[in-house]
Amino acid sequence: MAEGSLGVPARPGNDAWSDSSARSVLQLMVESVTEMIGFRVAVLSVVLGQDLVTVAYAGPEEFRDEVMTTDPASVLDPILQQAETWGRFRFLAAEDIVGELEGTWVETVTDPLEAPDGWHPRDVLLGVLSDDQGKMCGILSVDMPVSRRRPDGHQRRLLERYAAQAERAVITAFERDALMQQIAHAEAARRLVRSASMPAQASLEAVLDHTHRPLVEGFDASGSWIQVLGADESRRGRARARDGSAVRLPADVATLADELAPRLWAHQQVFVVDDSAEPNLSAGVLDQDLLDQTHEQLRALGLGSVLAVPLGVGQECLGFLALTRRAQDPRWSVVEIDSALEIGHDLGAALMTAQALESQRALVEELRQVDDYRTHLIETLSHEMRTPLTVITGNLEMLGDVELDAEASHLRDAMTRGTTRMQRVVDDLLLLATVSHPHHPLVRTPVDLRQVVHDVVALVENPVRAKRLTLDVRLSDHDLTVSGHDAELDRLLSNLLSNAVKYTPRDGRVRLSVVRRDSTVVLELVDNGLGISEADQVGLFTSFYRTTNPEALREPGTGLGLSIVLHIAQRHGGTVAVRSRLGEGTTFTVTLPAA
Repeated sequence: MAEGSLGVPARPGNDAWSDSSARSVLQLMVESVTEMIGFRVAVLSVVLGQDLVTVAYAGPEEFRDEVMTTDPASVLDPILQQAETWGRFRFLAAEDIVGELEGTWVETVTDPLEAPDGWHPRDVLLGVLSDDQGKMCGILSVDMPVSRRRPDGHQRRLLERYAAQAERAVITAFERDALMQQIAHAEAARRLVRSASMPAQASLEAVLDHTHRPLVEGFDASGSWIQVLGADESRRGRARARDGSAVRLPADVATLADELAPRLWAHQQVFVVDDSAEPNLSAGVLDQDLLDQTHEQLRALGLGSVLAVPLGVGQECLGFLALTRRAQDPRWSVVEIDSALEIGHDLGAALMTAQALESQRALVEELRQVDDYRTHLIETLSHEMRTPLTVITGNLEMLGDVELDAEASHLRDAMTRGTTRMQRVVDDLLLLATVSHPHHPLVRTPVDLRQVVHDVVALVENPVRAKRLTLDVRLSDHDLTVSGHDAELDRLLSNLLSNAVKYTPRDGRVRLSVVRRDSTVVLELVDNGLGISEADQVGLFTSFYRTTNPEALREPGTGLGLSIVLHIAQRHGGTVAVRSRLGEGTTFTVTLPAA
C-alpha cells in the first residue's frame, strides 16, 4: 500500500489535539490494530479545517518522519471516488489507480507477495470516520499486512469494529475539545490517559499505577482511588495519598463503590460528597439510604470532601474514581466537576483497552499452551506406538518365512497392510509435530529444487506407469536454489505429487513446473483429476481432514499430507495456494523465497 502521510506538526488550532487525552486513547487503538489484526502500520488522522492531522501512528520508526507531514483533505477525493466500498473502509487496488495520487504517499511495502491476493506497494486501504451528520471527521489507514495479503473477510470485520470505535472516540474528542481548551488548571489531568496508556503490551496494573500523579496534580487533590469493577478475580484497585503512599480502605467502601458507580454512569453525573446539605445530583440518581451511607463513610475516613467519578465506555460502567480533598482545601468548582466526567470517559476507554489487551494476551497464551500440549501429546503417543509397531512388523516378517495355508496367509497379508498404514500415520504425526512446532529450529542449507524434483519423480514412476499417466516436468533454466531443510522440502513435494498421481484417473495428465520469479521460486503442480469442491477447500489444510467426495475417499490416506505441506512451506517463509473445480482438476502453487 502507498501510505498517505496524514501528519502535521503542532500549530495554532492543533494544540488541543497535540495534548488531549483523547490522543492517547487513539494511540492505543492504532496499536491494537497492528497487534490484534495483523498490520504493521496504522495511522489515525482527524480533519482540522481543510487539513488532515495525524493524532496516532503505529508502525516502524523508519516511516514516522515521512508520515508526519501535512496534506489537504482534498487529496482523498480521487481515492474515495475510485475505491471499492467495504463498510467504513475504502479499498483501492494498485491496478485500479488512475493517474498519480496527489499529496504525500509513502510506499512501505518493499517485497510484495506474488499472488492473486498479494498486497501491492500502491494498494490503499483506509476507513472513513464520519460525525453524526455524516461529514468526514477522520481517517483510519492501515498498511503492511503481516500476511502480505489483502485482508480477508475476518480481518475486514475486525477492521470495521476498530474503525467504529475510533470514529466514536474522534467524535467524542471533538465534542469536548472546546471545553477542555478552557480548563487551564486541568491541563495536567488531561495527560492522565497519555501517561496511563503505555504501549500496547501495557497491563491494567500499569494503567492503575500511572494515573495517580496526573490526577492529584491536575485536580489539586489530597489523594486518589481507582476501583475496577467486576467479579472477585478481576476486581482491582489503587488508593493512594498525594505522596503516592498506599492507603488501605475498608472492604465495605469497595462494596459501596460497586453500587454507586453504575448509577452515576447511567445518569452521566459526578457526585460531590461533602458537608453540603444538598447533593449536586439530579433527582432519582441516588436514594436516601445510599446518600447516607456515602456521607457516613466520608466521615469515618476523616476526609473533607470527595469527587466521585464513574468510569466507563458507552453503556458500560467499568470503574470508579474518587479524588479527595482535606477540610481546609477549596471546594470543587463547576469546571472541575465537568472536567472530571470527561476524565471518566477517557480513563474508562484506557481501562477498556487495557482489559481487552490483557484478555487477548491471556487467550494467546492459553492457545500457545494448548498447542504445546498437543505437540507433546502427539510426539509421546507416536513414540509409544512405534515400539509395539516395530515388534508387530518384525513378527510379521518372520511369518513370511513360514509355510501357511491360504487363509492364514491372507490374514498375515492383511495385518501387514494394516501395520504399514499405521506406521505411515505415526511417521506423519511425528513429522507434523516437528514442522508445526513454532520453537523447533529449522536447520537451513542451500537446497536445489531441481534435484528434489528428480528424486521425487523417481519415487512415483511405478504408479505413474501403472495408471498410464502423462507426467510433464518443466524446470526453469534459472537458479532454483532455496534456503531450507532438504528432507522437509522433499516431503512437501512428494506429498503434493503423490496426491496428484493418486487422485488423477487412468490416462490422465499431471504437470509439475518449477520457475524463478524475481526473489521467489514458484512450484506449480497441475492435474486433471477428481478436483476439490469449494466446500472441501475450506478445510483442506487442516490436520486429519478428509474430503467428502466419495470417489476420493476410496483412496487410502491419513488426512495429514496437506497439513504437513502447509507447515513446511510456512516454516520456510513461503505460501501454499490451491485452485480447483470438482471434476476438472486441481492446481497447487507453492511459493518459496529464493536463496
